[in-house]
Amino acid sequence: MVVDILSRLRVKSLMRFKCVCKFFYDLIKSDHHFMNKHYEISKGKTDCVVLEVGCFDREYYLLYKESEYNEIGCIYLDIVPGTPTSRVESWFKCCKGMLCLISIKDTRLNPGDYLIYDILIWNPSIRKVEALPSVTVPYRAPCHVFVDHQHFGFGISNNMTWKVVMLLDISSSEDYSTIHQMTMVYSKDHSDSWSLRQINSVISCENISGQHNDFYLKGRHYWRVEYFIYIEYLIWFDMNDEVFGTIELPSNLFIASVTIMNENIALLVENYKNTGCIDIWLMIENDNNTNWRKQVSIDCAQLNIYNNIEHWTPIGIWNVDGELLVFLNRDWDDLEPEHVRVPYFVSLDLVTQERKIFSLSKERKSITMASNSTTGHFQVYNEMNIDIIEEWKHNIFERETIYAQVYYESLHSP
Repeated sequence: MVVDILSRLRVKSLMRFKCVCKFFYDLIKSDHHFMNKHYEISKGKTDCVVLEVGCFDREYYLLYKESEYNEIGCIYLDIVPGTPTSRVESWFKCCKGMLCLISIKDTRLNPGDYLIYDILIWNPSIRKVEALPSVTVPYRAPCHVFVDHQHFGFGISNNMTWKVVMLLDISSSEDYSTIHQMTMVYSKDHSDSWSLRQINSVISCENISGQHNDFYLKGRHYWRVEYFIYIEYLIWFDMNDEVFGTIELPSNLFIASVTIMNENIALLVENYKNTGCIDIWLMIENDNNTNWRKQVSIDCAQLNIYNNIEHWTPIGIWNVDGELLVFLNRDWDDLEPEHVRVPYFVSLDLVTQERKIFSLSKERKSITMASNSTTGHFQVYNEMNIDIIEEWKHNIFERETIYAQVYYESLHSP
């Protein structure tokens, strides 16, 4: 009974209860069965989404709904992989309450050079980060080359092995022809050390849509692929068997976003026949057959709470209650100065049609991680509320550069 009660508590409380006794400490700290039970329960009551914003200088925010007051708050995640001077590109992935941040130091190589990636595994709930050993790709540039396409996946296998999947297409700097393709898995073994290995299943990532049309679900990492206009499919990588597969998406649909709804893959589709509406399609699997079913159609006039909204962008289903998160692009001319460039969102309940508009709050809690450590493990050294009104004015949110992944509290450790 005690274990059942503890499994229903918030992570913040459990972090304090580690000090009660050795049994509590071992249960919360290292019992994987308890961690999984706690995670499954937290999915039913935690409303969180991690936002990644910006095209080059990216920032990360954790949106969450306060269950007691039904208010939406914001935490600024003040951490980036590598250092500002070393990062050329960076990627962010999410799985079971863990965040994976990947960065590359240089995308162009001279003859004899190697690709080097920095990777952080981070659990914001327990305030712990692990900086993994830098990944040196086992490919030595024969001439002047560059990484033409690079995509990543992050997930965990049934035996609790964390894995980072790396898909690389390398091209010549002279004629831009692809000269090498490779697929690698960077995984944690039973000795808690990380190792890199190549796998035989080489997947070209040329047609994978951007850097952020991907997600983890039920032991697989998915990437969205656009082959031709209105011909799309998903590539998946199984974290257990380490094999690839594909799922065809419905043809002749304008898919705005691929998201997760009730532990199933869902599509947010702009209805070109009924302008101003968005349809939600759900994937149904029966006897290894995949079908797509239209679940609901949403009249987007409900989102136009103010008359000065120019554009809206569906982000995804962001909680278990089935609420659609939408980013609003507003006409700034009619706004008061303190609201200019403040990012606004709408959360729309698909059942009750209740809607709530909110910003990323004028006060946010900043979680800052230590940036110097010889062991590779980082701890929080600062948590504070800071005024960000002036910063929002200079931080322009573009709808094409806002990406979101659903986040649930977890006790899993890097």
